[in-house]
Amino acid sequence: MPKTILAAVDKFPASDVVLVRALEVAALHDAHLRVVHVIDLPPPCGDLGRSDALRERAEKVSRDMIEDALARLDIAAVHTEIELTTGSPALRLIDLCREAPPDLIVMRAHQRKSVSDSILGSISDRVVASNVAPVLVVKSPAAHPYAEVMLATDGTDDAAPALAFVAGLLPAAAIRLVQAVEVAPQLAEVLMHSGDGQAGVDAHREVLSRNARTHLSALAKGAPRRVRTSILYGDPAARIARAAASRRVDLLAVGPGRAGLIRRAFIGSVTRRLLRTAPCDILVCAPHDG
Repeated sequence: MPKTILAAVDKFPASDVVLVRALEVAALHDAHLRVVHVIDLPPPCGDLGRSDALRERAEKVSRDMIEDALARLDIAAVHTEIELTTGSPALRLIDLCREAPPDLIVMRAHQRKSVSDSILGSISDRVVASNVAPVLVVKSPAAHPYAEVMLATDGTDDAAPALAFVAGLLPAAAIRLVQAVEVAPQLAEVLMHSGDGQAGVDAHREVLSRNARTHLSALAKGAPRRVRTSILYGDPAARIARAAASRRVDLLAVGPGRAGLIRRAFIGSVTRRLLRTAPCDILVCAPHDG
């Protein structure tokens, strides 16, 4: 279980919730908490002395804000380290995680603000896509500890390690495994026009449903503790988000998806869509050798 948690903070008090959730997990596991802030300064403009002075002032202001937040939130239960660095926030965070891999990254959901963000994704998108560590993306106020977790699988991903990770990370939370079943629109169109008609579509959906039941049953049987299971029908991202809202889920756990950064930026993935539309926090269980 996690020994080091990296809390990526930017603005306050917006980042208070990141510290609260990071502390929640760190306290459960007596983990070391690294609070990281990347200062995004303009490139030096010739006067290196002035640039160094500006960086030093920015670092002092940033450290003071983080220390004030830690004091305000009474975060003293775990060993906490503040780390300030400069550069492009997404790239610098990824580099830091590769240099000293954390067991979990906690960060806010970031909205796209620029043309490059629209192409490559927001800061949180890019950190998730890097697969350097599991990422907890905080989207909601931390009203209470995580109690209801939904883990979504597509039936072909490596869900067993993700289930074990979630169960160990949040030992007191209830877990529900879900799998969305959908006949791909292109396949449905082929079946409808190949003589099979709606009966062919329905038959294929039933095969997918049987496979999903078998997959979920095997996962539940091998789970470290009791979990509930459900099959959802329809567009995976839409149905998972709707189920999370209707069941009042605190945390939605998903896999990283198979698409690389550039491919995902253009055509999207279930995970990427859920980062936008899910009504709760999201844990992306990226591959990690921790």
